Amino acid sequence: MSLTTGLHVSVLGPLTVLAQQRPVDLGPARQRTVLAALLLAPGETVPPERLLEAVWPRNPPGAAMATLHSYVSNLRRVLEPNSPPRCRNRVLRREPSGYVLAIDPALIDACRFEHLLRDGRRLLLEGQYKAASRTLESALTLWHGAPYPELCDDELGARSAARLEELRLLALESRWEAELAQERDYSVIAADLATLSMKFPTRERLSWLRMKALYRAGRQAEALKVYHHTRRLLADEYGVDPCPELQDLFGSILRGVSVARTARPGAVI
Repeated sequence: MSLTTGLHVSVLGPLTVLAQQRPVDLGPARQRTVLAALLLAPGETVPPERLLEAVWPRNPPGAAMATLHSYVSNLRRVLEPNSPPRCRNRVLRREPSGYVLAIDPALIDACRFEHLLRDGRRLLLEGQYKAASRTLESALTLWHGAPYPELCDDELGARSAARLEELRLLALESRWEAELAQERDYSVIAADLATLSMKFPTRERLSWLRMKALYRAGRQAEALKVYHHTRRLLADEYGVDPCPELQDLFGSILRGVSVARTARPGAVI
């Protein structure tokens, strides 16, 4: 049995590690940052210099390398507590060019989220709307806060977190596309989308979904109002017009044309 079988790692929110369903004490903040940086590349060799950059983005202390070695030693003890003395560590091991966190990516919630997102998008494209909705909901329940908060001052960590946040929005939009395709209560869907749109007012796909839900609920004037509001925001913020899909939907609603019942989620990621 793999040494990491009983481990479950969460980075979609504050970093947590469960071993045999029990939380692991990961130590002080900078030690947690070391582990977070290693989790950006599970199974890959991470040079010590990269870890130093993550822990001390500016002005590292003179004893930074020695302190880093201490953090790694402490993490080894908590991640592999039953390892015999003087045996080669297998979970967090030292290689000639750096450190390797030998953990199955499937044990990391961010990796599971991306896998579920791909499955959900595929099901959506195949027209399996109920299964798509369930799968995407499972993906979204993995989130417990901002991803990789321990790496908020690290450039690579911040880019990885931003990418995950974008995928989270894609999962939310795809889930609502699946809900719309199942002909649920359109007014309820429109209300939920209104709340989400307040957080991301220039997200055109959310406006498209909200307009569609309102129109299907018999609220044509409100659907048109959403379009005009989005158009003004895009013009004020970016100096651009709404995307062609949003303009097409606006035209269909103006003409009273029945909008397609199937969603158009785009390519599977």
